[in-house]
Amino acid sequence: MKSLFKNKGPFLLSDILNKTLFSRKKKIKKKIYNISNLQDARKGDLTFFDNINYIFDLKKTKASYCLIKEKYISNLNRKTKPIISTNPLIDFILIANMFYPESKHDNFSFKQNIKYKKLNKINTFIDSTVRIGANFKIGINSVLKKNVIIGKNVNIGSGCIISNTIIGDNVTINDGAIIGKIGYGFKFIKNNFQFIPHMGCVIIEDNVYIGSNCTIDRGSYSNTIISKNVMIDNLVHIAHNVKIGSNTLVAGQVGIAGSSVIGSNCMIGGQAGVSGHLKIGNNVKIAGNSGVLSDISDNESVMGYPAENIKNFLRKNKFNDK
Repeated sequence: MKSLFKNKGPFLLSDILNKTLFSRKKKIKKKIYNISNLQDARKGDLTFFDNINYIFDLKKTKASYCLIKEKYISNLNRKTKPIISTNPLIDFILIANMFYPESKHDNFSFKQNIKYKKLNKINTFIDSTVRIGANFKIGINSVLKKNVIIGKNVNIGSGCIISNTIIGDNVTINDGAIIGKIGYGFKFIKNNFQFIPHMGCVIIEDNVYIGSNCTIDRGSYSNTIISKNVMIDNLVHIAHNVKIGSNTLVAGQVGIAGSSVIGSNCMIGGQAGVSGHLKIGNNVKIAGNSGVLSDISDNESVMGYPAENIKNFLRKNKFNDK
């Protein structure tokens, strides 16, 4: 995948494997140019497989090499060569630190953009790497950090901190939003907790509205994507790698865990929670205070904890129409 962080590669595969803990070491003098998730990988990339939910992506990946447990090798296509690992995720984290060392933490360094120096008057700061389109407005005490690209007719409120984010046209981001920070993902490696590198970004497409005090984490090995015409209420948390389809409404205090995919034209009620690595179909309605623990098909309406078909929930809880 293409990252906003600097790629330190390429590296020889032999040198890469020497950095791992669980992979079989081989003397392979092939260069690896990038690392990526299964879906976005290209020729010359190294990827990994560690979750059975992504078996279809494994079969279709275009990566040159894949870290994989031996029992899953038969699912690889002929163009992707296996690298046997008893713990592909841990090994991939170590490799990601080689390629994108800056992505394993949030970057607090800052150099004021001279072009937008006049905004210092309202105590708002814009990094020298930031690019901004026409008709831009921003409140007081906001900071646009590294790796931010902004389209036309964008309004950003006061007290916002944005980094590692691509923003489309006609977007409104209200006061107190934190967008593009590192996600909540770490593993216990060598007797210490280590953050998983988050080399992805946040992509906010056209005509999106984001309420006050929302937090949207950047992606780890893919991007966090908020599609066109999505309306997000206050106090919403969207974790790393989440993808929300167009025309979806998200009410206040909703939490969506990492790597879940929300379809288009959905409605998510206040204080609902969606667990990680789930697929929510198109035209889905999730009632407020619901807890979604499994995939939901297109056109379903669900309620409760764990969330189930709304008619079944009402029937079981004696809310039948009289």
